Amino acid sequence: MKRAYIFLLCLAFAFHAIASQLIIYEAPEGAESAPEYELEVNGQKVFVYNTRPAALAYFSFDGRVDIKVTFLGTVYNYDIRPKSRNIHSELYRNQISFSIDKPENLSIEINKNLKRPLFIFANPLETKAPNKDDKTVHFFEAGKIHYPGQVMLKSGETAYIEGGAIVRGHFMTNQGENIQILGRGILDNSHYQKGEHRPIEINQCKNVLLDGIILTESRHWSCASFASENVTYNNIKIVSDNDWDDGIDIVGSQHVLVSNCFIRTKDDCIAVKGGVNYFTEFSSSFDVDDITIRNSVMWNGVWGNALEIGFETRSDTIKNVLFKDCDLIHVEGPEGTFTIHNGDRAVVKNIRYEDIRVEDSKGWLVDFKVLNSQYSKDAERGKIEGVLLKNIKVEGEHYPSSQILGFSDECNIKNVTLENFYIHGEKINSTYNGMMSVIHTENLIFK
Repeated sequence: MKRAYIFLLCLAFAFHAIASQLIIYEAPEGAESAPEYELEVNGQKVFVYNTRPAALAYFSFDGRVDIKVTFLGTVYNYDIRPKSRNIHSELYRNQISFSIDKPENLSIEINKNLKRPLFIFANPLETKAPNKDDKTVHFFEAGKIHYPGQVMLKSGETAYIEGGAIVRGHFMTNQGENIQILGRGILDNSHYQKGEHRPIEINQCKNVLLDGIILTESRHWSCASFASENVTYNNIKIVSDNDWDDGIDIVGSQHVLVSNCFIRTKDDCIAVKGGVNYFTEFSSSFDVDDITIRNSVMWNGVWGNALEIGFETRSDTIKNVLFKDCDLIHVEGPEGTFTIHNGDRAVVKNIRYEDIRVEDSKGWLVDFKVLNSQYSKDAERGKIEGVLLKNIKVEGEHYPSSQILGFSDECNIKNVTLENFYIHGEKINSTYNGMMSVIHTENLIFK
């Protein structure tokens, strides 16, 4: 009987080894480690990086992994977010243990301290690693901190940051096609001054893929795409807490997909705009069309908004924008969570927010406005029409208010529907129980 038990135990360990693959990346010499966290995955130590807004760690895997977080202090309570993942965990003294069996981007928050969370980026295994000898590849190898300055990517080129590498520089591409920025490593902008460079800037390009890397300490918009088509942001992680550090800005562009991303920024997490020309010498006042943001986790800091359209809307239309299946784990500032700020001439239409969980919203919850703002340049005001908020769940300690404010009877807001919209478990069926102010708005529907 004893032999049979030992055999089954060995078989179980062997199955676990076969069923899961784990890749841990050694940190380069000179990387700063977080002082208050340690991390083990399947019993192996994983380096925990230090940034101003958070500690962070990353690895790649397939199958199932067991994770142990050690906090070098007393743990009174903790949260693993997004809470929608329903991750079962155990606390023993100052160690938190749990398992995952699919890629996740998680925030571990100890003692309600939002200033020092641990972000765990559990990546899928890589499938697109290029050959370092390929002359079309800017290859930043593991085990080093690289200082390339500006990396200009031309058509057909790839920038690859290997897991275990840090790149202190910025990437740009102008009028290029078929460009990739890939890897598991870190693009760090901490050595730049405020507004000096954007970490990644995509100008007038087609067919661009960003996949897998981590961006830290953005000093301006983190991943801006201007007047571009067919841009995909997949599994991008942004960790920043600086002025003007928007996560992903989509400006005058079409056919853009943001999927499986994690964004923690001080300013807007997502911002969809038209006609912005900061730092650029070309027009981006093109119609915005076919934008999808899905399966992503957002943490908006004390500036900006979580899911934003505006304020700059200097195009004829901004349409067909879908926000779907996202977790907004914190929206800390006084601005907004679901926001459309139409400050210029555009008709903003066919906008959908679907299957979204809000864990913490301290500013406006829904904030739709047609207005003349400090950012406005067009003489005429636009409209907002055809907005659906469906299957929305809002929790947290604060019960947020909302406002839907048209500019005039002509420049108004119409056909806004809230369907299965819940705040603290209560279905919103009126402006009264939604704590919502409304003017110059036509056909507001609750379902």
